[in-house]
Amino acid sequence: MEIHQFQNLLNQVKAITARYKKINELTGENFNIFQILKLESSEVRMHSAFLAELLNPKGSHGQKDIFLKLFVEAFCFKENIIETISCKVKVEDHIGLISTDKTQGGRIDITITDANNHQIIIENKIYAGDQNHQLLRYYNYSENADIIYLTLDGKDAEKHSKGDLNEGEHYKKYSYKYDIINWLELCRKEVAIYPIVREAITHYINLIKHLTNQTINQTMEEEISDLLKGYLQESFIISANLDKACKKISDDFGLSLTNAMSRIGMTCEYNIDFEKKHSEVYIYKPEWKYFSICFGLQRFDKDLIYGFCADDPNSIPSEVLEQFVTIKNNKSLSSEWWPWFMKMEDPFYNWYNFEAWQAILDGTMESAMLKKVNDLLTLSKVFTM
Repeated sequence: MEIHQFQNLLNQVKAITARYKKINELTGENFNIFQILKLESSEVRMHSAFLAELLNPKGSHGQKDIFLKLFVEAFCFKENIIETISCKVKVEDHIGLISTDKTQGGRIDITITDANNHQIIIENKIYAGDQNHQLLRYYNYSENADIIYLTLDGKDAEKHSKGDLNEGEHYKKYSYKYDIINWLELCRKEVAIYPIVREAITHYINLIKHLTNQTINQTMEEEISDLLKGYLQESFIISANLDKACKKISDDFGLSLTNAMSRIGMTCEYNIDFEKKHSEVYIYKPEWKYFSICFGLQRFDKDLIYGFCADDPNSIPSEVLEQFVTIKNNKSLSSEWWPWFMKMEDPFYNWYNFEAWQAILDGTMESAMLKKVNDLLTLSKVFTM
């Protein structure tokens, strides 16, 4: 196969990406206030808060119950007569301590209650997983409520959350990708002459399109896919060698990162290997007994997390392990192997994306990881490593 065939394919792909980059610049689609503020994945501070404000008849948007009426028409399925103007909206509504059997109590993402005590319950899932008996707890709290299970793509709740509840009868699943966007489009029409509210809704619609792969970049991907069909053999050859190219970049990055850690007195073991299910970078001092600072990738999603990783969970004294609870930003996602961890922010988080590899090549990935190490060294002073 002639090299010019590969070059022709790559040149056409380059031309398509350049054209869509220009379109993004002209339309301003890449500018999104919620992404700039790093709120895109925050269920409580971003998504629940924004939805609740729109749904609140007394919300700062000043449109009374217009948005809520549209929501009731689109989402409520139990034929309850909701007196929308009297509704009170709560975020993270505490309904009592979780019982031993996990069937009572907890916090509901959004509750909407009218003067007659008719309720709408919204369980808002962006990236978090289902909790044990979560939907069952909400049903036990208010069995006549319209319980809405809301996810990015409209997937159903896990069995351990819903128990014996039936979708469409006891609760109903909806998606951001279609249902919320359709509702927001209707809301935006209602405020066409109110630019501040209209543009806030527009930014949120664009954020959802970004999270659900419906942006102009998705259109670009479809055009490139059509192009690749005409160069199928060349495309397979390029694809087969892409991981090898990335491995070479990764190996060079590992050497650079190891040297950078050595300069601040840390030992670095770089074990990133996409042939393994999990691979990590361990950073530590020889005198540490129980933990390492760790950056971890999973083969199936290549998402980069960082935090403290246990050398052997069974050997850690309980008083040391308990000290992790006091560290700020500790998440319920922690486990015995990862007693504290966070996700790296974009563009460093998803190693499936070109932007992450560009960050490796231009040095910003290394700088970001050095900063996280320094942050964790500061945090580690509260307990014995």
